[in-house]
Amino acid sequence: MPVCINRSGRAVPVYDYYDVTKQIGTIYNLELFGFAPGWGGDGVFDFIVFRNPSGNVVQGCLNTNEYNYPSSVYTTAYQSRYRYGTVTLGGTTYNTFKMTRTVSVYRTDGSRWGSVAAGQYVATNSTANGSSRPDWQLIHYVRSTSGQWVRVTSGTNTNYGFVNIGLDKGSMYNTISMDGLWINN
Repeated sequence: MPVCINRSGRAVPVYDYYDVTKQIGTIYNLELFGFAPGWGGDGVFDFIVFRNPSGNVVQGCLNTNEYNYPSSVYTTAYQSRYRYGTVTLGGTTYNTFKMTRTVSVYRTDGSRWGSVAAGQYVATNSTANGSSRPDWQLIHYVRSTSGQWVRVTSGTNTNYGFVNIGLDKGSMYNTISMDGLWINN
């Protein structure tokens, strides 16, 4: 499932993961969050991770019946529409997204693979996020500071990894670590 950006034009209440009657925060217009449907859901509550009012990344849920949410609440943040460009590597074309700060890159088992520097790009042809870390985006390559594209590997025949999109630093379109062109698109 994807990392999402709320493009609905409205604020959406977030409820406690364990007590769905208790509001614990809000997802504002143009704010990112990790969609986590594998964590449960009953057709009414969608489970997410988001940055709460205290600045912590926590689990929560959206009540889809409460405000009759438009689908634009769940806009896929790292899709081709919001890319910085494309790069073709090994015969495959990937969407590129810019990193606003230096962050770690992780293998599929959660161990650290390396990092990608601020101002550099990551390349992906997937909109998937991490099943156990919905605030991590699947990537295939990182561009080094020397301009070379380096494939992220996680083991035998696993040529991808994950980058933390930076909800721990900010969740609005202009404070996130993995930037997309969300304004005017």
